Amino acid sequence: MRKLRDIFLIFIIGIPLFIVAIPLMIVFIPIGHFNRKKFEKKYSKFLTENHGKNFFCYNNRKNSRKYIEDNIIPNLTDEIEIVYLNGKKVESDYNAEFMSEALNKLKNYSRFPHLMKIRNGKLIDKSINNPFYNILNLNKPRNEFLKQINLFFDLN
Repeated sequence: MRKLRDIFLIFIIGIPLFIVAIPLMIVFIPIGHFNRKKFEKKYSKFLTENHGKNFFCYNNRKNSRKYIEDNIIPNLTDEIEIVYLNGKKVESDYNAEFMSEALNKLKNYSRFPHLMKIRNGKLIDKSINNPFYNILNLNKPRNEFLKQINLFFDLN
Protein backbone atom coordinates (compact mmCIF):
# COMPACT_ATOMS: atom_id res chain seq x y z
CA MET A 1 0.00 0.00 0.00
CA ARG A 2 2.82 2.40 0.89
CA LYS A 3 4.55 1.69 -2.40
CA LEU A 4 1.40 2.60 -4.30
CA ARG A 5 1.11 5.84 -2.34
CA ASP A 6 4.72 6.75 -3.14
CA ILE A 7 4.17 6.16 -6.86
CA PHE A 8 0.99 8.25 -6.70
CA LEU A 9 2.90 11.12 -4.98
CA ILE A 10 5.62 10.98 -7.61
CA PHE A 11 3.03 11.40 -10.34
CA ILE A 12 1.10 14.10 -8.49
CA ILE A 13 4.25 16.14 -7.75
CA GLY A 14 6.65 15.04 -10.49
CA ILE A 15 4.48 15.53 -13.56
CA PRO A 16 3.49 19.14 -12.74
CA LEU A 17 7.12 19.98 -11.91
CA PHE A 18 8.24 18.49 -15.21
CA ILE A 19 5.58 20.46 -17.08
CA VAL A 20 6.71 23.69 -15.39
CA ALA A 21 10.37 22.89 -16.14
CA ILE A 22 9.86 22.31 -19.88
CA PRO A 23 9.60 26.03 -20.79
CA LEU A 24 12.66 26.77 -18.65
CA MET A 25 14.61 24.02 -20.43
CA ILE A 26 13.48 25.36 -23.81
CA VAL A 27 14.96 28.75 -22.87
CA PHE A 28 18.09 27.81 -20.93
CA ILE A 29 19.45 24.85 -22.93
CA PRO A 30 19.94 26.89 -26.15
CA ILE A 31 21.41 29.80 -24.15
CA GLY A 32 23.91 27.44 -22.51
CA HIS A 33 24.77 25.90 -25.86
CA PHE A 34 25.26 29.35 -27.45
CA ASN A 35 27.47 30.53 -24.56
CA ARG A 36 29.58 27.36 -24.79
CA LYS A 37 30.08 27.81 -28.55
CA LYS A 38 31.00 31.47 -27.99
CA PHE A 39 33.55 30.49 -25.34
CA GLU A 40 35.02 27.73 -27.54
CA LYS A 41 35.52 30.28 -30.32
CA LYS A 42 37.37 32.63 -27.93
CA TYR A 43 39.42 29.70 -26.59
CA SER A 44 40.35 28.68 -30.12
CA LYS A 45 41.45 32.27 -30.81
CA PHE A 46 43.51 32.17 -27.58
CA LEU A 47 45.28 29.02 -28.81
CA THR A 48 45.98 30.59 -32.20
CA GLU A 49 47.28 33.85 -30.71
CA ASN A 50 49.56 31.99 -28.30
CA HIS A 51 51.21 29.71 -30.86
CA GLY A 52 54.61 28.60 -29.64
CA LYS A 53 53.96 29.17 -25.93
CA ASN A 54 55.24 26.65 -23.41
CA PHE A 55 53.80 26.06 -19.95
CA PHE A 56 55.09 24.27 -16.87
CA CYS A 57 52.12 23.48 -14.62
CA TYR A 58 52.28 22.46 -10.99
CA ASN A 59 49.97 22.51 -8.02
CA ASN A 60 49.98 23.16 -4.29
CA ARG A 61 50.77 19.60 -3.24
CA LYS A 62 52.78 20.07 -0.07
CA ASN A 63 55.54 17.55 -0.67
CA SER A 64 56.41 18.88 -4.13
CA ARG A 65 55.61 22.59 -4.28
CA LYS A 66 58.65 23.82 -2.36
CA TYR A 67 61.02 21.58 -4.30
CA ILE A 68 59.59 22.77 -7.63
CA GLU A 69 59.81 26.43 -6.62
CA ASP A 70 63.33 26.10 -5.21
CA ASN A 71 64.95 23.65 -7.63
CA ILE A 72 63.00 23.31 -10.87
CA ILE A 73 61.51 26.70 -11.79
CA PRO A 74 64.80 28.62 -11.37
CA ASN A 75 66.40 26.20 -13.86
CA LEU A 76 63.72 26.59 -16.55
CA THR A 77 64.38 28.88 -19.50
CA ASP A 78 62.53 32.16 -19.92
CA GLU A 79 60.64 30.55 -22.82
CA ILE A 80 58.62 28.47 -20.36
CA GLU A 81 55.65 30.10 -18.64
CA ILE A 82 54.63 29.01 -15.16
CA VAL A 83 51.07 27.96 -14.32
CA TYR A 84 50.35 27.35 -10.66
CA LEU A 85 47.17 25.60 -9.60
CA ASN A 86 46.41 26.81 -6.08
CA GLY A 87 43.58 24.49 -5.16
CA LYS A 88 41.07 25.14 -7.94
CA LYS A 89 42.36 28.64 -8.63
CA VAL A 90 44.68 29.01 -11.63
CA GLU A 91 47.50 31.50 -11.11
CA SER A 92 49.18 32.56 -14.33
CA ASP A 93 50.01 35.61 -16.41
CA TYR A 94 47.40 34.37 -18.89
CA ASN A 95 43.61 34.49 -18.83
CA ALA A 96 42.61 32.22 -15.94
CA GLU A 97 39.45 31.05 -17.69
CA PHE A 98 41.40 29.89 -20.75
CA MET A 99 44.15 28.30 -18.68
CA SER A 100 41.53 26.49 -16.62
CA GLU A 101 39.96 25.20 -19.84
CA ALA A 102 43.37 24.03 -21.03
CA LEU A 103 43.97 22.18 -17.76
CA ASN A 104 40.51 20.59 -17.94
CA LYS A 105 41.17 19.36 -21.47
CA LEU A 106 44.50 17.65 -20.74
CA LYS A 107 44.66 14.44 -22.75
CA ASN A 108 47.68 12.87 -21.10
CA TYR A 109 46.89 13.85 -17.53
CA SER A 110 48.53 11.75 -14.88
CA ARG A 111 48.82 14.21 -11.99
CA PHE A 112 51.06 17.24 -11.71
CA PRO A 113 53.57 18.53 -12.64
CA HIS A 114 52.49 18.75 -16.25
CA LEU A 115 53.77 20.32 -19.44
CA MET A 116 51.65 22.05 -22.07
CA LYS A 117 52.61 23.64 -25.36
CA ILE A 118 50.55 25.38 -28.00
CA ARG A 119 51.39 24.53 -31.58
CA ASN A 120 49.30 25.29 -34.68
CA GLY A 121 46.21 26.17 -32.65
CA LYS A 122 46.34 22.94 -30.65
CA LEU A 123 47.22 22.21 -27.05
CA ILE A 124 49.74 19.39 -26.62
CA ASP A 125 50.40 18.10 -23.13
CA LYS A 126 52.55 15.63 -21.24
CA SER A 127 52.58 14.54 -17.63
CA ILE A 128 55.99 14.58 -16.00
CA ASN A 129 54.71 13.27 -12.69
CA ASN A 130 56.69 10.01 -12.69
CA PRO A 131 60.05 11.50 -13.69
CA PHE A 132 59.55 14.30 -11.19
CA TYR A 133 58.84 11.97 -8.29
CA ASN A 134 61.85 9.85 -9.27
CA ILE A 135 63.94 12.96 -8.61
CA LEU A 136 62.08 13.93 -5.46
CA ASN A 137 61.84 10.50 -3.80
CA LEU A 138 64.73 8.56 -5.30
CA ASN A 139 67.24 11.42 -5.52
CA LYS A 140 67.77 10.90 -9.25
CA PRO A 141 69.72 13.64 -11.04
CA ARG A 142 67.75 16.76 -11.90
CA ASN A 143 69.61 17.36 -15.19
CA GLU A 144 67.88 14.48 -17.02
CA PHE A 145 64.51 15.79 -15.90
CA LEU A 146 65.29 19.28 -17.18
CA LYS A 147 66.47 17.76 -20.48
CA GLN A 148 63.11 15.96 -20.79
CA ILE A 149 61.31 19.26 -20.30
CA ASN A 150 63.43 21.06 -22.91
CA LEU A 151 63.03 18.15 -25.33
CA PHE A 152 59.24 18.27 -25.02
CA PHE A 153 59.26 21.99 -25.78
CA ASP A 154 61.88 21.62 -28.55
CA LEU A 155 64.27 23.93 -26.69
CA ASN A 156 68.05 23.66 -26.85
